[in-house]
Amino acid sequence: MVSCQKDYDHVKSANQFLPSETHSVIVINDLNDFTKSIENHTILSNIYNKQLKTSSSVLKHLNTTKQVYLAFLSNSNADYLIVTENDSTLIKSDATHNYTSNTIKDFDINKVKIDTTIFYHKAFHNFFVSSNNIDVLKSLKTKNKSDQLSNLIATTDKASTASLIFKTDAPSYSKLLLYSTKNLSDDYTVLDLNFSEKNIKYNGIITSGDSIKHYIDCFKNTIPQKNYSVSIAPFNTNSLSSITYDDFSVFNHNLNTLKTTETDSTQTFLNYTNEVALIDNAVLIHSLDADIALETIEEKTFTETFRDIDIFEFGKPNFFDSRLQPFITFKNAKYLSKYDDFLIFSNSEEHLKSILTSILSNTTIANSDAFKNLSKNIGDEASMLIFKNNEGLSQLLNTNTKGYDANIVQYIYENNYAHVNGSIQKFNKPTTKNSVIEAFTVAVDAPIITAPQTVKNHITKAQDILVQDANNVLYLISSSGNILWKKELQGKVLGKIEQIDIYKNGRLQLAFATPNRLYVLDRNGNDVSSFPRKFNDEITQPLSVFDYDKRKNYRLLITQGKHLLMYDAKGKTVKGFNYKSNNFNITTQPKHFKIGSKDYIAFATGEHLKILNRQGQIRINVKDKVRFSKNELYLHKNKFTSTNTLGQLVQVNTKGKLSTKNLNLPEAHHIAATSKTLVTMPENILTIKSKSIALDYGEYTKPVIFYINDKIYVTTTDLQAKKTYLFDSQAKPITNFPVFGTSLATLQNLDKEKGLELITQVDDSTIVVYKLY
Repeated sequence: MVSCQKDYDHVKSANQFLPSETHSVIVINDLNDFTKSIENHTILSNIYNKQLKTSSSVLKHLNTTKQVYLAFLSNSNADYLIVTENDSTLIKSDATHNYTSNTIKDFDINKVKIDTTIFYHKAFHNFFVSSNNIDVLKSLKTKNKSDQLSNLIATTDKASTASLIFKTDAPSYSKLLLYSTKNLSDDYTVLDLNFSEKNIKYNGIITSGDSIKHYIDCFKNTIPQKNYSVSIAPFNTNSLSSITYDDFSVFNHNLNTLKTTETDSTQTFLNYTNEVALIDNAVLIHSLDADIALETIEEKTFTETFRDIDIFEFGKPNFFDSRLQPFITFKNAKYLSKYDDFLIFSNSEEHLKSILTSILSNTTIANSDAFKNLSKNIGDEASMLIFKNNEGLSQLLNTNTKGYDANIVQYIYENNYAHVNGSIQKFNKPTTKNSVIEAFTVAVDAPIITAPQTVKNHITKAQDILVQDANNVLYLISSSGNILWKKELQGKVLGKIEQIDIYKNGRLQLAFATPNRLYVLDRNGNDVSSFPRKFNDEITQPLSVFDYDKRKNYRLLITQGKHLLMYDAKGKTVKGFNYKSNNFNITTQPKHFKIGSKDYIAFATGEHLKILNRQGQIRINVKDKVRFSKNELYLHKNKFTSTNTLGQLVQVNTKGKLSTKNLNLPEAHHIAATSKTLVTMPENILTIKSKSIALDYGEYTKPVIFYINDKIYVTTTDLQAKKTYLFDSQAKPITNFPVFGTSLATLQNLDKEKGLELITQVDDSTIVVYKLY
């Protein structure tokens, strides 16, 4: 046999140069993209900075489109090895750098110095091999290669920017997996990386063996389940770790095998579960039958009910101390609640209530815009899931990761290895979408009997909140949630509380009626002189306040059955107002409307619509009779508008002509109207400006229209499902609604900051304020 070469070229792949003691390898498919990303990418530069500090200065002087292997030969990453296909133009040198090179002849190794960087390289057949340590090149032999490492490299995706293979006890690399992988396996992890300026997406595997010897093997013979915990974990959760299984007994047996402890055969509530998740201050458990699971827990004592959800004190607060280590470790699980299919354990009642509030108001991880954006890149089911928000990621990497609001890694176990699917993304919230968070709650001393309403604070120019409780105590609450004062009244406030400026100095007073009193209160809740006025006969409609010419010459109109009484702002009877009753009770609150230059006072009485002038005399004679529904009277398109018991829209023009329009409404229905907008709601069908939406069947409050910042909003609350809805003028739901609510809702800009606030109740004696962003 004859050859023209002294040595036969038996080296076919660069990975054959990787020694068996190699601790980690980065297979770089696009060198230019990789080196630039390492320098500029917040996450990558943080994770790989120490590993690449010396080697990156060599990489950026290489000119190749071929694969480049960067190997670190120990856990310390002190020594590196670079391997790629050789080329005469491989090393870039130009006038901008101080470049020197000389050959160490005994070993045929070149020593290169570029500026302050020194490295050694050698040509092995058709490969370029370089290192910072000359001894690495001296001892390099292709026969010492790791077959396992070569096999894993063969599985990597050449279409990715780079692939990473590392021993799972590498602390820096495991940060990319958002979890200490040394708890899972001491074998290799393989990841294919793709990244842009702000995002990293990766997938790969964690290897294991046939037997149960690593914690990742705890999922052997189990089937990954859906990770439900993100649907109840609060949106501001820093970190969430979830494990799932289709059979807890199998998972538990595997776990105890590794711990070399005897399997606990005691039946616990965990036997009825398929997911356990740890968040910042609680353990979240998804149960196959939460009612049975709760019954199984004998060591519990009822403490209180929060928003119709029972809270118990758990008699085994150390239950999660070590039972599920290393996956779940939680101390002092002192309190628990059941919500739907979940059991929730926490170390304090305050934390537990906060979690329940987030669930009821839909402000959870799964409902956040950042997670919705991220979820496009992940699957529904995983054996293990790790989630971190911006703060959780910042703590892990010990750097500022502002904007990285949702980051996730999934582990899906199958056949002695686990698929890994991860995404770390910087999220810019779309300006067109709203997010809703709970700003604060305020509890009063007794059940609330009037829906929350807002009034202007003439000092701060913000808005305050008014509610009244069953003890007839009126509360004024600031826009930040502080109770400013309480005042006990004689009876329940009728309708809406009005604001007036009696002294015409910009300081506003509160004017309203109870069944036997007419009140005017100052800013501090004190009675204004001459008030309250007492009445022997019952006041039957809310107080009507008129300011005909916008000159603050107020008229306060009291309704008593079929009679009307007019007072001025000093509580004196207004002479010249004389309404002659038709002997029918007034059934709607008298309202003042202005059409053109004329004033109209309108109300329903019996089957008649009365339209008066300022003196209480008939201004428009309406001859037709109407069987009015229980809705209010409105001015819509310059017509006096309501509905009748036949479900028809009834309108009267300024000449007294009555017209009807069939709306196909049942006898029991709600309407609301402004000058241009009509809203109807029979049962569960909400119609706004002829646009309809079908809601879930329930018991709905009357719709209320709000006109804020040149935009129409409509609210209604399903009292059965305890959901408050918010719609725009096209009957489209506002993003992240409905929220938890149990009463009529009020929409307002409370604090003059960007974004509106929605105020409703969450239980009998507590109001909640939601902030819309």
